[in-house]
Order: sequence, then structure tokens, then C-alpha cells
Amino acid sequence: MKQEQIKNRMLKRASKMWGYSELESENAFDPVLELILSACASELEKLRFEQENSRTRITERILEVIFPDEVTGITPSQTLLQLTPVENNIQISRYSHFKAVKRIQNLYDPTQVKTIDIFFSPTLEMKLTTAKVKYLVFGNKILQQESFFYQEEVDQSDRNIPSGEFWVGLHAPEVEKLEDLCFYIDINNKEQKEFFYYYLQQVKVFCGEKEYELVEGYNVPTNNLEYEDIISKNYTNVEAIYNEVNQFYQGNFFTLKGNIYPERQENESTTMPFIEDYFSNHRIATEKDIVWLRFKFYEVITPKILENIRIALNCVPVVNMYNTKKTKRIKGQLTIYPIIGDNTFLDIDYISDDDGKRYDVKNYQKDSEDNTSFVLRRGGVARFDERSALDHLQHTLRLIRDETASFSAIGNDFSIDAELRQIGQNLASIYQNIGNRNLSLNTNPFLIISSMNKELDKSFTFSYWHTAGEEGNDIKTGVSLECDKSNKTAISRAITVRPSLGGRRGLTTADKILEYRNALLSRGRIVTIADVKTFAKSHFKHTIKGLEVQKGTKKDVSLKGGFKRTIDIYLSKNREIEVNATEWEYLKDSFLIKLEKTSTNIYPYRIFEK
Repeated sequence: MKQEQIKNRMLKRASKMWGYSELESENAFDPVLELILSACASELEKLRFEQENSRTRITERILEVIFPDEVTGITPSQTLLQLTPVENNIQISRYSHFKAVKRIQNLYDPTQVKTIDIFFSPTLEMKLTTAKVKYLVFGNKILQQESFFYQEEVDQSDRNIPSGEFWVGLHAPEVEKLEDLCFYIDINNKEQKEFFYYYLQQVKVFCGEKEYELVEGYNVPTNNLEYEDIISKNYTNVEAIYNEVNQFYQGNFFTLKGNIYPERQENESTTMPFIEDYFSNHRIATEKDIVWLRFKFYEVITPKILENIRIALNCVPVVNMYNTKKTKRIKGQLTIYPIIGDNTFLDIDYISDDDGKRYDVKNYQKDSEDNTSFVLRRGGVARFDERSALDHLQHTLRLIRDETASFSAIGNDFSIDAELRQIGQNLASIYQNIGNRNLSLNTNPFLIISSMNKELDKSFTFSYWHTAGEEGNDIKTGVSLECDKSNKTAISRAITVRPSLGGRRGLTTADKILEYRNALLSRGRIVTIADVKTFAKSHFKHTIKGLEVQKGTKKDVSLKGGFKRTIDIYLSKNREIEVNATEWEYLKDSFLIKLEKTSTNIYPYRIFEK
């Protein structure tokens, strides 16, 4: 109710109590009484607003306590990089960093351009090779691949190679052995994507006369689970991010199991007849250091499909994270260590001492020799209060200042005057320090190191991750990234194969309510249509206005298969919120991956737009 409405109701109630009619009550009261009623109405209106605000604060605080920061916190962006290693058959480290410079234009002043550094780190310690894809042969064409984005037709044959065959020529100079080659395979035509990947999983690959197994996935294990880790290992937020990103890109990666030993020039008889039958007049028949792989598909894979294929080596999924290592001498029983960085804190990597012993924030194993423990605190975790440390400090300063004025009325006691003077000087010094240091609200977390040993004196190394979150999005395809000098793996070049996407800020209150509703209704399981709708609203959030879930049918991908049932999801996109095409496709693809992983339904899901 507004102030005037509250005042009118108070006047009507007063008129009824004092015997005045409603028609003459407006001018019957004394002006002083009207001022008093207006003041009361104003205070009641403020009280109403405070009541509404308190409801909002209570809701936000409950959601903050219920949901961990891993669910509602910041999410780093992700992309794919194609790396060029200096050495053959080496593994890249997860602590390698690749820097991209992003320019952000000021909306209010277009002449000002802000530059920020966006760092990416690999999610897997994949094996890299110095070999690269140089030639693609299908039908009667030879394509020379200069890069992942550019292919040039260099020759045509008079007759086609056998139907369903696809030859890949790898340029591998001075390479003695190729171990577990991992190919990133993509197709430009969306309509042919499901059909092609179905038959790609049944392809036979030959190098010379020897057949190799082509399996979906990376050339390093991603789900090796040991029994001891189930109880003792700390599964951090970073591990969950790694798993999610790896699952998203896994369908495009295929590993050729086994070792390939390239033949030298003096022993080329195994490869020459294979090329001379169709391209005897071209230079590839005599070119050195080319390893030929023959992909034998079923004949339904025609040259029209093969011409849309993009294939590359040394592609690695990466996320926008930067690792920082710092060493600090810890003394005594209690120490507070702030985690400071230019970007937003993501998670703790590890903590170790001088002897190399590692400590966990969550310690599941008892250790009688060392009672040192570490606790990670974030802003507002330790108390049910919206006020920060700065708010409490300023409140304390005001309180002491007011109390000083009250104590000054006691008298002219010399001891009391000296104490009051000292308090005033301390207050002036604190205020001056606050002004000089520009003390403001800070969301940096901190570690609390506690020990039962009073004589503790050790050096600890703290390793933690930071991320730029939403600012890490929109790094375009084909951008060359700078290799950090501190990289443990020697990389000469890094190029983005896909644009960076998926980064977001922490969830808003409305988004947290959607997450809470999803958790209450589905309890982490998707069984009914209502569960699918709730999960979709939680995933797409405000990018959709609504959705419908219906039963459908589709033709099986296999030529011999018939029709099979599906669950079709029709999305109504919210046109008021701008989402670029790449981000929208990522939302749909990641939704299907998460849905198939969580759902108990045996029917496949499909997404359509209304």
C-alpha cells in the first residue's frame, strides 16, 4: 500500500472512533494531527518495503546455504586448441597455459578499447605427435590440407578409388614411431552428422597391409577409477569441470590404437603400389615422409559426404583456468592466508609442505603425526549475516565514536581523558588507512591453517586456480594463442579450432530457485516428462520461453533399420535475450549429453525449435 492509501485508512478509522462522518473528516481534524498521521503512514510504508526486502534476503541466504559454490558459482569457458609440439610422442601437462588477448570495446566510448588476457589450460594430458595431416584422397580427388580450416584440390584422377575408401596422408618427417594417434574428426553438414558418425564407428583402418583398431575417445584414459579413490580421493570442482568438458568433445575424437613405424625412403615398396594405381603421375607417388592410412567405410559413405569431413591431429580440449603457485612460511597455531588474484577464484589444486607431503582441504584419512588442518572459507560462509568485514569494521568505529562522546560527559578525570584521547587517535589512524588503501568489499576466499603444534614453522606451497568466467567467451576460431614460457611441454604453436563458449557468472537468485526446484522435484533423476521439463528450464534458464515434450518416431540411421521411438523436445526460444548461434548450439548439445547421462529412459532424445 502507498502512503496516501495508508493515511486515508487511518483517517477513516479515526473518524469512526471519534464520531465524525466520512464526508467531513478530511477538514475536521487539526493540521498537527494530519502531520502526525502522515508521518505514521510514511513509516508504515517504509516498514512494508523492509518486510519485502527481508523476505528476499532470507530467500537468498537459504539458497546460498543449501547450494554449494560448485553448483551456483562461476563456470569457466571452454574451447578446442590444435597444438604443434616440438618433440614427438610427448604428453602435454594440465598446468600448461596458453594466452589469448581479448579486446573489449567500451559501449559508451567506442574510441576506448580494453584488453584482457584470457588463459586456457588442457583438461587432459594427451599424447602429441609431430606428424600432421597433409593429404586427403576420396573419389578421384586429392586435397592438400594446409590447416584445419583450409583445403585445396591439387589433382584429379581419371578413375575413382574404390567406393567407401578414404585415404589420409600424414606428413611425419624424422619420426621413428607414432603412438596412439588421436584424430579430431568433424563434418560440416549437420544433416549428415549422425549418419556419418554411425558408420565411422564401424570403419576399418589400414596402414600398409596391417589393420588398426579405431576407437571413440582420447588416447589417454578419462575414467580410470581405483577402489581407494572412492573413499580417500578429494573430487574437487575442477575434476567435475574436466569431466564435463571431456564428455562434450569426446564424440569427435577417435584414437588409432597401436604403434605405426614409418617406412624410410629405401623401403617404400609397401606404399608405392597403393598410390601408383590411381595417382602415378602426381608428386605424392614419390614424396618422402608420407604415412598413408586407408579408412574403409561401407559403400553408403559417398564422396559427397567425405568432402565435408575435417580431420586433424593434436587437438586438445581446454578450459579458461590459470594455475598459481605461491610459497609462504607458516608459524604458530593459527594463520589466515588470503587467496588473491586478478580473476575470480575457482578451486584449490593442492597444498604441500617442504617434504613434499600433500594436504587436502577435505581430509578423509587420519594422520597421528601431523595435526595441521586447512579450511577454505568464502565470503559470508561462517555467519548468517549479509554484512561483510568492512561493514562490521565501520559499524564498530561508529559505535566507539558515539561511546567516546558519551564518556566525555562523565567528568574531567585525567585517566579517563587520556584513554578517550588514545581511542580518538586510534580511530583517526584507522579512518586514514581506510581512505588511503581504498578498502572496499572483497570476495576473495581465504585459507585457515590451524595446528595443535605451537612451534609449527614450515613452508607451504599453495596451488590454486583462477578463471575469467563469462569474459572468456567469444575467442574466435583460428586465433593464434601465445604459449606460456612456464609450460612444461614444448609447444611451438596453438590455434583455436572452435570458438570459446560456456563461461558464465555465478547464478542469480532466480536461477538458484530453478536449481532448487529441479533438485527437489527430480532428486537428481530424470524419469517423467515433468522431470525433463524441469531439467530443461534449469539448463536453458531465460533463453527459452517454454517447451513441450512429446513422443515421436524417427528412421534408424542404419539402412537396414526401421523406425524407432523417440522423445522430442520442442523449445520456444526467447527472442528478447540475444544468444549467438554458437552459444545456442552449445546449449542444445550439452543439454542432450547431460540428459542422456542422467535420464533412465531408453529412447533417444531429439531437440526442435518452434
